[in-house]
Amino acid sequence: MSDKIIFQDLEVTTVLGNDVWERKKKMPLRVTCEIHTSISAAGKTDKINESVNYSQASKRVRAFAESDHNLQSLEAFSEKVASECLSVTPRALAVRVFIRKSRALLHAQHVAIEIFRTREEIFGDAESEYVRAEGESDEDLARRVEAAKKEMAAATRSAGVLAKEDHIIVQRLSLNTIIGINRWERHYKQVVNIDLTLCCEKLPLPDDNAKLNKVPRYRNYRTVVDAVSELVEQSSYRTVEALVTSIARTAVKVCRVPKITVRVEKPSAITFAACTGAEITRTADDFAAANESPRAPAGSLVSADGSCSTAPDSARHSAYIALGTNIGDRLGNLHKAVFNLRKNLPRSRLIETSFLYETLPMYVTDQAPFLNAACLVKTELEPLELLDELKRLEFEMGRDFTVYRNGPRVIDYDILFYDEVVIESDVLTIPHALLHERRFQLGPLCDIDRDLMHHRLGKTSGTLFRHLTTHNEVPDDTVQVTPLKARWHTRPNPHEGCILKPLNPKTQKETVFMGILNCTPDSFSDGGDFVSLDAAVEHATRLFNDGADIIDIGGQSTRPGADPVGVEEEIRRIVPVIKRIREEGMEIPISVDTFYAEVAAAALDAGADIVNDVTGGYSDPKMLPLVAERQCPYILMHMRGDPLTMTSLNDYSQFDGDVMRAVRFEIAQRVRAALDHGIPRWNIIIDPGIGFAKEGAQNFEILRRLPALTAKNIYASAKSKGSNAEEIAEDVGTDVDDQGFVDENLATELINYPVLVGCSRKRFIGNVTGRPNAKDRVWGTAATITSAIQGGASIVRVHDVAEMYDVARVSDSIYRL
Repeated sequence: MSDKIIFQDLEVTTVLGNDVWERKKKMPLRVTCEIHTSISAAGKTDKINESVNYSQASKRVRAFAESDHNLQSLEAFSEKVASECLSVTPRALAVRVFIRKSRALLHAQHVAIEIFRTREEIFGDAESEYVRAEGESDEDLARRVEAAKKEMAAATRSAGVLAKEDHIIVQRLSLNTIIGINRWERHYKQVVNIDLTLCCEKLPLPDDNAKLNKVPRYRNYRTVVDAVSELVEQSSYRTVEALVTSIARTAVKVCRVPKITVRVEKPSAITFAACTGAEITRTADDFAAANESPRAPAGSLVSADGSCSTAPDSARHSAYIALGTNIGDRLGNLHKAVFNLRKNLPRSRLIETSFLYETLPMYVTDQAPFLNAACLVKTELEPLELLDELKRLEFEMGRDFTVYRNGPRVIDYDILFYDEVVIESDVLTIPHALLHERRFQLGPLCDIDRDLMHHRLGKTSGTLFRHLTTHNEVPDDTVQVTPLKARWHTRPNPHEGCILKPLNPKTQKETVFMGILNCTPDSFSDGGDFVSLDAAVEHATRLFNDGADIIDIGGQSTRPGADPVGVEEEIRRIVPVIKRIREEGMEIPISVDTFYAEVAAAALDAGADIVNDVTGGYSDPKMLPLVAERQCPYILMHMRGDPLTMTSLNDYSQFDGDVMRAVRFEIAQRVRAALDHGIPRWNIIIDPGIGFAKEGAQNFEILRRLPALTAKNIYASAKSKGSNAEEIAEDVGTDVDDQGFVDENLATELINYPVLVGCSRKRFIGNVTGRPNAKDRVWGTAATITSAIQGGASIVRVHDVAEMYDVARVSDSIYRL
């Protein structure tokens, strides 16, 4: 038996955080409660005191709603409603609460929460609540308690899945998207209506309102709706089945919702039907990366020998820390600050870093620009202990604490978040008190995690940053920069030689040139031209005078079929050249083209600045630890196999023949490995590897789809093997260019990483131009340079700098705003 006393759609008004217009004002809610009890006695005696008085229960709910409760979320409010209903009488054994909030989101009909709570969950041991009635024997009391337990068990069974999970519901989210296989459906967006039910495991009931107001990210419907809306409005799926699956995957994989039910309706599909649609329920198990290769766990560190270790279980706290500097060697200060977090912060592990940003000073504007970054640390330290240790590190780095507030500083560590803790004291405020108004902290923080919940403001870090950048008339003066050179090599003050370049397509104005210097006898294009020291240095000078921003020096050919030359020979070829260039006072950034850690170390010691590794750290397990230790820029290229085997490894059927999908997936694994080894995100540049394990048409496809390399989502290639796009197109008369998003399992996002493209004089150009001699492919190369710049490439690697300089500058004027 499971009897219920019900009141439905009770209208109350209350204040729960901010409304959709960011105002704190009363809003209407509809409350439905089903109170489980036994009405057997009242049914016989007709006495209300032997049941649950719904009038009292509804009045208690209304009174609480109108009180100054200071709750911020529907979740918190629903818990209190359940408590009020069960407080009416011990006869109230359990309650189902359904609360609907209309216009909680601009594009949704309403948001709702549905929970089920028992007496024991709210008040603890229910047996202690039973008071012996006058004249009631021990046996009668025991029978009454046992009967109540049976009724509660029956109520729990009747609740079904609600007995174990809470439901957060978004009803009729209306979005516009391209959806359908018919020609007209490929040209015009149409409305789809989406219902989301977030199924979340019950959380332990907190003991105060402050803790109750904390909503984990996976239960935050705004975070989920933001991610789903972005996906749907940019997608162009052909089927509802693909769209509904992609929405579920985004919620589960991106927003970390443990289980979700998604319903998508297409109102305009059939003339004489209200809608067509699909509904699915998915969990994380449904999106397991079956084809993902083994990799180091996210957030792990790898030792110098390449073995992987994770933070100890006791390092259970997540601290997000902002870094800033504007005195002296700013880049050196940040590198030292990161080193101190990795090596000198006790009982802690550095897990993740952001990109690097140059920002104008805020508050006190009469001072030098800042370099800013952020990082994630796993720690055993409590918040105040962590603060003390960070102050110690600041002092040891030479920070002057007597300088006026917000003045110049050699280093500044700010704790932005610590788990989901909220602290307000004289010495520490978490989340950081001014975070919501600081682009220079929110930008780097969002590189690491856009979904951190600011529990005092009820918004995620991504939402706060979006408000600052889109809802604020103040210009965005935060510029992402990438180091190309950390110091002078030949001048008295080495720390004045730092070169930072804005390599993000949003802010980059001019393409960066990497000039090629091959000190090899067998390179495909210029093998043997610069094997002598004098010839090599003369060519380096020519590249510099022609406009090169970087000189890339290689001592081993990586052309298809090239034999390895060994570490000692490679060092013999390149180190004297680097030393002579520095001796002649040339302070241009130098990159060393090698996949051997020992060669890279020798080159860096001789005066090189950058490591350019065509294998992305795959060939030599010592490479990534070396780059992390030296804190130098690292160009990480996509490649399969080695020069002897790569031409036979261009089969991408595992990715339905989609070479861009494969490059994204495999290069993301190498980027994740680099991050896990401790290489700062700001030191990584990615290269899709034109000509490496790719045949002619695949190279053109990468150039054609280059923006997809660093996109958040990627469209399927219409020409992919296994794709039925052409078959559908033939059936219904559509184009095959527009495909839906692919469901990927990237090891890490590639958004905002600078991209280097190297096409110069390569064979795929000669094949289409009929130029067998590599030196005759200059103007074919020019076309690829223009395409790369249009696709967002930050750096182009070329042999003919003088000729390509004009090509790039005109392309910059066309494509870079």
